[in-house]
Amino acid sequence: MTYSGYLFEVLSQTGNFVFSRGTCSGKPPLLALSIAGQQPSARHLDRLSHELGLAADLNGTWALRPLAITRQKGRQMLLLEDCGGVPLDVILAREQHQMNLTQSFRLAIDLARAVGQAHKSGLVHKDIKPANVFVDNEGRVHLTGFGIASRIPRERQIPGPPEVIAGTLAYMAPEQTGRMNRSVDSRSDLYSLGVTLYELFTGELPFTATDPMEWIHCHIARIPLPPSQRIKGLPSRIDDLILKLLAKDPEERYRTAAGVEADLIKCLEAWESKCITPVFELGQHDVSDRLLLPEKLYGRSVEVEVLLAASDRVMTHGDCEMVLITGYAGIGKSSIVNELHKALVPRRGLFASGKSDQYKRNIPYATLAQALQGLVRQLLIKSDAELKTWRDDLLAALGPNGQLMVDLIPELALVIGEQSMVAQVDAKSARTRFHTAFRNLLGVFAKAEHPLVLFIDDLHWLDSGTLELLEGLVTDPQARHILVIGAYRTNEVGPTHP
Repeated sequence: MTYSGYLFEVLSQTGNFVFSRGTCSGKPPLLALSIAGQQPSARHLDRLSHELGLAADLNGTWALRPLAITRQKGRQMLLLEDCGGVPLDVILAREQHQMNLTQSFRLAIDLARAVGQAHKSGLVHKDIKPANVFVDNEGRVHLTGFGIASRIPRERQIPGPPEVIAGTLAYMAPEQTGRMNRSVDSRSDLYSLGVTLYELFTGELPFTATDPMEWIHCHIARIPLPPSQRIKGLPSRIDDLILKLLAKDPEERYRTAAGVEADLIKCLEAWESKCITPVFELGQHDVSDRLLLPEKLYGRSVEVEVLLAASDRVMTHGDCEMVLITGYAGIGKSSIVNELHKALVPRRGLFASGKSDQYKRNIPYATLAQALQGLVRQLLIKSDAELKTWRDDLLAALGPNGQLMVDLIPELALVIGEQSMVAQVDAKSARTRFHTAFRNLLGVFAKAEHPLVLFIDDLHWLDSGTLELLEGLVTDPQARHILVIGAYRTNEVGPTHP
């Protein structure tokens, strides 16, 4: 089938993506997903290609099946089968909270069914939200927005800048932020389903925020108001069901969308029979067809508390501290450190990590360069105004020694520009100058408004220059708002180790 001759009318726009409906005489209507703006990023274009690649896994009874990628007026568009409906976010905006409860129940039931079908097809959607839910003329739900969906049943989200986390922050499960030390799996979709149901029944999101980091803090730390406190007359069991979906810990949520669907059906039946407070146990039909191993840390509460206490001192009092974690390979040293990510969010703390390599011990400061590369790359995705502030702070801190840090972290030149060469000095003076420049660089990232955690893994393989630099850092009375964590293997450190 050719797709020329279609005229497209915009249905909705959410974030960077636009949904349109295309019509052409003598041809069936189509839906089109395109990217807003004149210069779409490669990341967004990849989402269109990724969704098209999942066409064989998507069934038209519960999803909008992708057909092809085409160009319209120089813009790439993902064409999809048209179910004849409109996005749920458009319906919610149009209804202005006037949708009756029976309608809400029926939509919620069909949405849970569609999410369950996606999971049965081996997909984790990772972006469930009203804008990705189409409701046809008969009230049936069809999912779309599979641009970041995964065929992997469980995957670990790396902590990264909130600006580049895949998904939609207002609907995102805590573990998708990378700050919970938990993997992303089908239960992450159930959290997003919970946010969507909250909005469906109340007309409001469970949380509000003004910037990406605040959204992350909401999802990992704040407890939402029960829906019935926003809309009077909601059955109490709906409160319990939605709050169970919104549990911070995946182990405390529903295990399956089928379990959610079954409980919603019971709520609807009770509502239609005029039973305002139905009594039944949630999750009676919530039986997973696969084993979900818990990811909680066991037997490490003391170690985690010590680390959190050190972090709290650094964030509250501006201290500079160093904590060492020791143990054999595979015992869970990194997992203990990863528990810190959650604590950093309320203080907008930064986290930098580097892993020593036994085969690169002859490269001075390689591990520190690796750690700071991550911080510098985070700057490169910030707005022009934010980047200018960072650039000014970095230039003021580094002064004439900027080239020393550019040599260590080449990406830094993209932030502060080309730097003049430094003067030649003797070896001792050069080392002192380098250490001073490094501490000044760290000082830009480690401030009261955003403390810094610097994690060095496999400390036993560090080069002597880095060890000397770290020793000078943690003993420097002017170093502030920095927590240095070093992890090393007990069996790799003998009496003669530096």
